[in-house]
Amino acid sequence: MTARLLSYVFVALIAFAGGFMVGNWNTDGSAGSDENAGAAAKMDDGGQVDGDSAIPIGDSAVLGKDSAIITVVEFSDFQCPFCQRGANTMKELVEKYPNDVRVVFKHYPLPFHKEAPAASKAAIAAGKQGKFWEMHDWLFENQKQLKQHSGDMKEWTAGHAKELGLDVAKFKKDFDAPETQKQIDEDMKLGQEVAVRGTPHFFVNGERVKGAKPISAFEEIVKRQIKEAKGMLGQAGVTRANLYEKMVAKNFDGGKEKPQQKPNKPAQKVEFVPVEEGDPMFGNAKDPLVTIVEFSDFQCPFCGKVLPTLDKIKEEYGDQVRVVFKQLPLGMHAQAKPAAQAALAAHKQGKFWEMHDKLFEKQREMRANANNFEEWAAGLAKELGLNVAKFKKDYNDPAIAAKVERDLKLSQKVGARGTPNFWINGVNLRGAQPFPSFKAEIDKQIKLAKELKKKGLSGEKLYKAAVAENKKNAPKAAPQPKRDQPAPKVDVKDLATGDAYTKGPDNAPVKIVEFTDFQCPYCNRGGKNMKEAAKEFGDKVQIIVKNYPLPFHKEAPAAAKAAMAAGEQGKYWEMYDLLFQNQRRLKEDGIFKELAKQLGLNMAKFNKDMQNPEYDKIIKQDMAQGQKVGVRGTPAFFINGRRVVGAQPPSKFKSEIEAALKEAK
Repeated sequence: MTARLLSYVFVALIAFAGGFMVGNWNTDGSAGSDENAGAAAKMDDGGQVDGDSAIPIGDSAVLGKDSAIITVVEFSDFQCPFCQRGANTMKELVEKYPNDVRVVFKHYPLPFHKEAPAASKAAIAAGKQGKFWEMHDWLFENQKQLKQHSGDMKEWTAGHAKELGLDVAKFKKDFDAPETQKQIDEDMKLGQEVAVRGTPHFFVNGERVKGAKPISAFEEIVKRQIKEAKGMLGQAGVTRANLYEKMVAKNFDGGKEKPQQKPNKPAQKVEFVPVEEGDPMFGNAKDPLVTIVEFSDFQCPFCGKVLPTLDKIKEEYGDQVRVVFKQLPLGMHAQAKPAAQAALAAHKQGKFWEMHDKLFEKQREMRANANNFEEWAAGLAKELGLNVAKFKKDYNDPAIAAKVERDLKLSQKVGARGTPNFWINGVNLRGAQPFPSFKAEIDKQIKLAKELKKKGLSGEKLYKAAVAENKKNAPKAAPQPKRDQPAPKVDVKDLATGDAYTKGPDNAPVKIVEFTDFQCPYCNRGGKNMKEAAKEFGDKVQIIVKNYPLPFHKEAPAAAKAAMAAGEQGKYWEMYDLLFQNQRRLKEDGIFKELAKQLGLNMAKFNKDMQNPEYDKIIKQDMAQGQKVGVRGTPAFFINGRRVVGAQPPSKFKSEIEAALKEAK
């Protein structure tokens, strides 16, 4: 087995053990410890020897001056979206500290990014002709196209090499050269030796920094280390030539990170979930020993997987249990709410569970029938032998829509934040667990209920007593380590409007600053709820939109630019609405032009404005502002400085606006 393959297998095993492989890949485990003692010392004029360093620079590409007193060694992967963000941060860092900071690039292609090794080869080959960083930037800019060129990476990158003015024949020769692969293998080996377990991964003069941290986090370390480096230069035996080696010896953790504590087992969540008279249910409706409440979403694939388990519960426990269905259509599933209405409309004719099974059976057809969902659902109703006219009437009945909203509010109250979510006599069981997981809890609850029955309890009183007993005896979680939480309220001076688009008068007593991402489904829902609440207050509220595109939403920055380009022609808010309405289509080629035409925009001007470099600056400024005030995800809202996080219901926004108005008087 080659050294390269061994490296990949090692990394893959760590990834598997970590249980996830998403974006900022980061797991725990052990790594090799032997230093690559054979690395040759390298010194440029005014530079530093690094041959004896635990994190040698070697022949790696360097951005910045060799005389810089701060060296950032970056382990990166050209196919990792978080690395793209980290690369931009490194470039900005060198621009801000041109005399003090240099960045060293190490190749660390992750095993599940199949095109990353070939992309590294292209960068190294370009580097042989002095154009590493130009190829580096281009590869990250075109990251989404890497998969498309899996079979012709050399030819595709050679095309750009030609644009860079490189000798293409030499580029191709260097791309295939054994030394090129050797450099990648050596970087991978070094990464394993210094305990790199995900990308991007940085060492600032040897101090470990994991993940695509914001520029502010790096600046804090750099400023501190500049002082330390200057102080060290005054010590005996320390020169500019060996400063990097000395700083790494002082800061590096030896490739042995502090062992991370196993996450504490969370407290068992127990909540009383009230059952309404009209709730769909099966089993013993009047006097069950165990009540199982399920919050579910008809468009959730995991919810569909639990159907065999429900059948098994019905078969094994019969009238000892009742299973109650509550609606929890998630914001990211556009057809889940109309599906919930269809199921409840069928319930009016006694066929809830039949429609329930049909909807899960036809789940994959929902999106294709988004524009004619009512007719599609009516077709299912017909198959079930329902009165179709009554079905349609009930489907559109406001009472059914109100029932869905009540279930949604109840889910928030009890903390059911995902689907499927079960409450067994109040004891929470999350996810599509196998039958044995349910059986263990149900058997326990049957035993408890039988004891309570001896006290003369039955029906709803028995249910409430069982939940109360479970809550009293629920094991408590071990104390969690404290994590810095952002302040609940920030200074409005830190939320300056700047170039943001606004809706409402500038002198409005309440200002709502919204940090959003056009590709984030929760932003779609949260924005709608916020505007619904704000509408009640008219000119007393001004809405200010800030762009906060998350790194794994690749179309979000372009969508933000499309909104700003439409704003140049007075149609920002119209484009804002269209982008969210067409959120699932943002990956389609030409979607922004299509929406611009729909709005009747001057297309020549729109296309030109989409290329406006100022938009990138505005997005970057918005992101920096968000990071400063502690935005950690989207959507995030600030109502006169008071933080409201996530896709909260309209009632939450309404109460916050009312409180802000009261304070403003």
